[in-house]
Amino acid sequence: MVDKKLMAKNTFMLYGRMLLIMFVTFYTSRMVLKALGVYDFGLYSVVGSIIVLFSFIQNVSALATQRFLSVGLGRGDSEWTNKVFNTSILVHLIICGLILLFAETFGLWFLIHKLTVPENRVIEVFWVYQISIVSLLFQIMQTPFMAALIACEKMDLFAKIGIFDAFQRWLMVFVFTLFSFDNKIVSYALFLLMGYILVFLLYVFLCVSRLDLCKLNLRVKDNKLLFKEIFSFSGWSMIGSLSVVGLSQGIALLTYFFVGVIANGSIWLAEQILIAFNRIIGTLQTAINPQIIKQHSIGNRNEVSSLLSLSCKLTACVVLISAIPVFVDAHIIVGLWLNQTPPYLVELIRIVIIYILVDSLSGPYITAIYAVGKLKRYQLLVSMIMLLSLLLSFILYLLGCSIYVAYSARIICAFSLLLYRVLFVARVAEISQKTFLLNDFPRLAFVAAISICVSSYINHYLLDGFWGLVCLTSFNFVFVMIMLSLFVINSQERHFIISMIKKRF
Repeated sequence: MVDKKLMAKNTFMLYGRMLLIMFVTFYTSRMVLKALGVYDFGLYSVVGSIIVLFSFIQNVSALATQRFLSVGLGRGDSEWTNKVFNTSILVHLIICGLILLFAETFGLWFLIHKLTVPENRVIEVFWVYQISIVSLLFQIMQTPFMAALIACEKMDLFAKIGIFDAFQRWLMVFVFTLFSFDNKIVSYALFLLMGYILVFLLYVFLCVSRLDLCKLNLRVKDNKLLFKEIFSFSGWSMIGSLSVVGLSQGIALLTYFFVGVIANGSIWLAEQILIAFNRIIGTLQTAINPQIIKQHSIGNRNEVSSLLSLSCKLTACVVLISAIPVFVDAHIIVGLWLNQTPPYLVELIRIVIIYILVDSLSGPYITAIYAVGKLKRYQLLVSMIMLLSLLLSFILYLLGCSIYVAYSARIICAFSLLLYRVLFVARVAEISQKTFLLNDFPRLAFVAAISICVSSYINHYLLDGFWGLVCLTSFNFVFVMIMLSLFVINSQERHFIISMIKKRF
């Protein structure tokens, strides 16, 4: 049976972690924009944002590792689970080697010969790129340790590391702003690297000292079959996550070439909104994912189907409550966040919100696909859909379309991927897709459309500024909860949510 009490406790702990990290992320973005200036901020976003974009690799790779660990924990096989952990470390070392090879060959060639950088800034851009690659490697190597904490549902430790991560990010940026550096973007990249190293060391220390499955033993000779299985699984996961990175970075580079460096800085800031909401969504799914994988590993299809439906509805609830005020009052939020409004940013944020409303529903189905483990065909088709979306953006730019039209290709991509993932899970996991396609999704779409329209209408009668945003957020919260209760949540799910809140408070 699903441990719903533990799941509820983990959810609340993770949301506390997420809110702190979000606050620090937005606050430090404001500090960095002020310290670097609009042009240097845009220049850094072209190169240094490799860390942000490749964080998708870490997230997907963590889910792949977590899948094997959760299966072992579900079966109660501690010896096999420890082998999985050590094998995953070796796999991630190889992944780091491949990424380093790619980055120092094709990536370096593209940076030097294809990016239009002023001659007096080439050396700075080169070093920012190199430092960002090292930072990325540390992030990837902490993945097995992060996955172990999640698989064991040790969300208290996971939350504490998140708090430390948020504090060190703020501290690094604060110290950076205290001094005047000749090479600002290089110095900023070095400060970020120090933070990534500290977080990596903390993950290693806590996992090795607190978790039995994290006992280090990197001998491969006894684990060759397991190594091959995990490497193959992680390899296909990597192809999918590289497609996500390719789509994001591809659109950013197209914007850089067709519109300019300042527009690229606005794309980067819009991506910060996307990352923030992905953290919100990921927080909820992190609490539910281990249960989906464990229930599938013991063949409990009914419980998996129930968890998928519940996870989609809870995700939609959280996203609608938090995203609609951002969509309606984007100009107010940008003003409060940055003190100045970069060109294009407000409308780009609204496009990102629509993308998030659709893409957020894919998360539970991605977990189910990873639980089943049949990734080859899935990842190939996902990569193809993303490549076609990037091609669509390129064609739209060639036809002279605006940045808003070209960037909106991601919304079409999100719809296509959601439909494909639901149908794929129905086929490989033998779970009916009718509940989602004919019941859950139409109801959620109806609630989203009505909520946006009503909030937009009400906003005309509210004051501009912070207090108007507070009133809009409060109204939207009440309205969305009423609409979801009436049209989406069934009686059994309503009882579970109420009991979950009561147990916590």
